[in-house]
Amino acid sequence: MKMATEKVPILLVITAVAIAFVMMVANRLVLEQIREEAVRQASRQQESSMAAFWEQTSRHGNLFHIEGGRMILGDYYVLNDSNEIPDRIFHITGSRATIFMGDTRIATNVMKADGTRAIGTRLVGPAYDTVFRQGMRYRGSADILGIPYFTAYDPIRDPSGKVIGALFVGVKQSEYLARYNGIAVKITAINGTLAAIFVLFAVLLILNRRHSEKEIRAQLLFQQHLLDTIPSPIFSKDALGRYTLCNKAFQSYVGLTREELIGKSVFELWPEELAQRYYDMDRDIMEATGTQIYESQVRYADGSLRDVMFHKASFRDEHGTPGGLVGVILDITERKAAEKERSLMEAQRHRSRMMELLLIQLNHDLNTPLTPLFALLPMIRRKVEDAGVDRMLEICQQCVNQIQGLAGKTFDLVRISSERPRLLPVNLAVAADSALGDVSNALAERGVICCNAIDPELKVLGSAEQLTLLFKNLLGNAARYAAQNGKVVLSTTGREDEIVVSVRDDGVGLDREHLALIFDEFYKADSARHDLTTQGLGLAICKRIVTNHDGMIWAESPGPGLGTTISFTLKGDSSGDPIPVLYDI
Repeated sequence: MKMATEKVPILLVITAVAIAFVMMVANRLVLEQIREEAVRQASRQQESSMAAFWEQTSRHGNLFHIEGGRMILGDYYVLNDSNEIPDRIFHITGSRATIFMGDTRIATNVMKADGTRAIGTRLVGPAYDTVFRQGMRYRGSADILGIPYFTAYDPIRDPSGKVIGALFVGVKQSEYLARYNGIAVKITAINGTLAAIFVLFAVLLILNRRHSEKEIRAQLLFQQHLLDTIPSPIFSKDALGRYTLCNKAFQSYVGLTREELIGKSVFELWPEELAQRYYDMDRDIMEATGTQIYESQVRYADGSLRDVMFHKASFRDEHGTPGGLVGVILDITERKAAEKERSLMEAQRHRSRMMELLLIQLNHDLNTPLTPLFALLPMIRRKVEDAGVDRMLEICQQCVNQIQGLAGKTFDLVRISSERPRLLPVNLAVAADSALGDVSNALAERGVICCNAIDPELKVLGSAEQLTLLFKNLLGNAARYAAQNGKVVLSTTGREDEIVVSVRDDGVGLDREHLALIFDEFYKADSARHDLTTQGLGLAICKRIVTNHDGMIWAESPGPGLGTTISFTLKGDSSGDPIPVLYDI
C-alpha cells in the first residue's frame, strides 16, 4: 500500500506531461489546418478579384497598348493615374488592386506609410520574374512596400503578345489572418483548460484504481484456476493478436510457458510463414460474427500428430468494435480414424454398386443409338441417289459418336475407379492447358473463349493423367453449356495445404435441386436428357478423380441462365518440399 502511494506523484507527472504534449500537438494540428484553410480562401478570393479586375477593364476595351509613355486601354482610355478601376475592385472584393505599366505602378490603391498612393513604385521579387521574364501569371505571397500580401498577378499583353504590364490584386496577410489569430488564442485557452481537467481526472482514477485492482486480481486468479482444470487447450487474444490468456493444456500443446505466451503476438513466437497464416485466420474471425469451427491436423509439442477441431469466436465491446477472440481445441483423432474406416468401407460398397449399375445402364444406353442405325441403313441402300441421304448419314454419324463417347466415358470411369493413383507433384496450369488443347475445337465451334488464370508455378499433389482428364471433362461440359460466344474461366484460391480450383462459365446455369445430383452416374439435367451428344458420365468421372485425390467437388449456380461454377479441392505442393503441419492457434 505504501509503495502504491509513493507511485501516485510519478503517475500524476507522467499523466500531466502526456496530456500537455497531446494537447500541444492537437492544438498545433488544428491551428495549422485552420491557417491552411485561411490561405486557401485568400487564394480563392484573389482569383475572384482578378476575374473581376479583368471584367472591369473589358468595359473600356480589350486591347492594351503604350503610346507616348502612357498605357491606353481600347481606343482612348488612359490608365496612368486613373485609379477608378482599382478603387472599384477594392469596393467590390475588398482586395487592393494595381495596374502596372512595365514594372511601375501607374494606378493603385496600395498606400505608402504616409497615406499616399504608391504611384511610381516598382514591382520586384518572384512576381516580377514570373510575369516579365517568364510571361506567366503569379499566385502566392509577396512583400509589397515591406508588407506581406496574399497576391495574384496577371501579365498585360499588347496586340503583338508582348508583355507590357501587369494587373495586381491582393490583401494584407495580417488583415486577412486576424480572425485566425483570434481563433488560435481561443483554442489554446480551451486546450489548456482541458489539460487541467484531464490531470484532475487522472488523479481521481489513480486513487480509485488501487481499490479495484485487488478485486480484479482475485477474480483473475480464480479464473485461471478454473481454466487449468479443463483438459482441452484454451486461449484468448486481444484485438492486436496478442495472447492474453491460456490454460495448462494449451501450454502443453505448444510447448511454451504462460510467461512465454502472454503479451506476445504470433510474429514473435512462430516462423514468418506460419505466423502470417495464424494472423490472417484471426483477422477473419474478428471481422465476422458468430463462431468459427474447422478441423485441422496439428503436431503437439510432444511430437504426436493429432486431428483436432477448433472452435473460435470473436468478442466485441459495447460499441461493436472487435476486442479479440477466444478459442478451444478439441482432440478428435479417434473419431477421425473411425470416420476414415467407415469411408473406406463405404467406398468399396459404392464401387461394387457402381459396377453393377454401370453394366445395366451401359447395355440400355448402347441400344439407344443403335436403333436408328438399324432403321436407316436399309433406307440408305434403297435411296443412294436421294438428296436426303446426307441427313440420314448425319444421323448415323451422331449415333456412332454417341456409342464411341459412351464407351470412352465408361472406360474412363472403370479405369479410375479400379485403384487410387500415386500422388506426385503436378503443375496444375500445364494439366489444364493440355486438356484445353483437346477441347479447343468444341470451344471454337460455339465461339467460347477460355481464360486459364491458374498460376503457372502452382503445383499440387496428384496424378497428371487423371487431372488432365478432370479438366478435359469440366471444360467439355463448360463448352457445351456456356453461352454462345461466352467465356470460361479457370482460377484457384487458397494456400499450399489446400487449393480450391474453379471452372466458371456464363451459360445456361442450373436449378438448385440439380446441384447435388449432377455428379451422379448417368444423371442429366432436364434440358439435356434427350441430348444425344452427352453420356451423363463426365461429372461422375470428375467426382471419382477428385475423390482419388482426397478432395471435394461441388457445383454452384445463381439459377437458370446465370452460369455455373464447378469447384474442387486438391492438396498443394511447395516445390517438392514436405507440406508443413501447422499449429493452428
